Amino acid sequence: MSVLQRTIRLFVLAAMAVVSPVAFSQNGYHPSAVPMNFDPDWQFFAPVQLQDMEDLTARQRANKGFYLTYDRMNIGVTRPEIEGASYQLDWTWGNRWDFGWMKDDEKGWMFSAMNISGPNQYNIYEQHRVNYEIISPATPNPPTYDQLAHIYEIADSVNVGKFRQFEANKVWRLEPYRYGGILEPMIGLRYAYFMDYARNDTYSVIFPVANEFGDDLGQETLLRDQVSTHNHMLLGQFGFRYTKFVRRWTFSNDAKVFAGHVYQSQNTVRESINAYFDLDVAAGDDPIQEVDRRGTTYSGRRNGESTVGFDIRVEGAYKATKHLDFRAGFQMLYFGRGVWRGATVTSQGPQFAQDQHLIMPGFTFGVALNR
Repeated sequence: MSVLQRTIRLFVLAAMAVVSPVAFSQNGYHPSAVPMNFDPDWQFFAPVQLQDMEDLTARQRANKGFYLTYDRMNIGVTRPEIEGASYQLDWTWGNRWDFGWMKDDEKGWMFSAMNISGPNQYNIYEQHRVNYEIISPATPNPPTYDQLAHIYEIADSVNVGKFRQFEANKVWRLEPYRYGGILEPMIGLRYAYFMDYARNDTYSVIFPVANEFGDDLGQETLLRDQVSTHNHMLLGQFGFRYTKFVRRWTFSNDAKVFAGHVYQSQNTVRESINAYFDLDVAAGDDPIQEVDRRGTTYSGRRNGESTVGFDIRVEGAYKATKHLDFRAGFQMLYFGRGVWRGATVTSQGPQFAQDQHLIMPGFTFGVALNR
């Protein structure tokens, strides 16, 4: 075969290799696109084209596909009714994640998870024990371990607890209103958990007492009552979201009403910590016996209630880049009744206040990723 014939054959083969994919492309065959079936646009930090965005209708600007938001929460929690100031708020921090997707047929799913660690509000003071050694100016600072052993931390809880919740909602997007507002009704389920913790410490000294260690002793007692109350709420809910687009801004209001059953349980621990001293005890003396917990008792109980409440949000988001928004807002959770918030068996009040309210308003700020 001559050189010219070999050259022509190689040219024909190369031409067929180039033309074949084009022919398949004209017939709609895209091997790399079929499995994903969406536009692989990952330019999250691309600048916003404000002019192009203003030309879009409200329906075109509304999110399609997957979205994810994270918000940091500064939230207040009302105190138990037994505290007397049940509408006073104690502030704490939490986190909230919202995620879901909206399909092209204007139907989708919305999920939300919330975690609040707190509040942790106590009245606390230091109680000097009978063998307390006065710390002089020459004493090293901070105090040594031996010096701290002569001090009890006496605590009386005011508002201590933690809150968790998760919700799942089916969402429908309606036709935009005349001025661009979009209403999205939703219906779903919500699981919420609230744990209330109560603690009360009492310190006392009795002189003289008699026991197996002697007939003429002093008894020092730290009585610690602790109550953990658990509320597991399974709730049905319905509501809506209203969204309005104004240039770079997205304003939204969410409102949901829920009701359901509350599964309640309570665990109680009474711990009696005793120490015994000689009647002529001096500062720094060791007790004859310490950490005698023979008075420790445990108990538990359960109950069932129902609750009705609502969850409202008001938020504004600023579109910083093509797919990232910075957002801030306000949220309020309200459980009308049906929450068991514990008290200790001493001066704090009755333990059986099983039908209390719980109100949690707060402010949020975070980011949103919209696809």
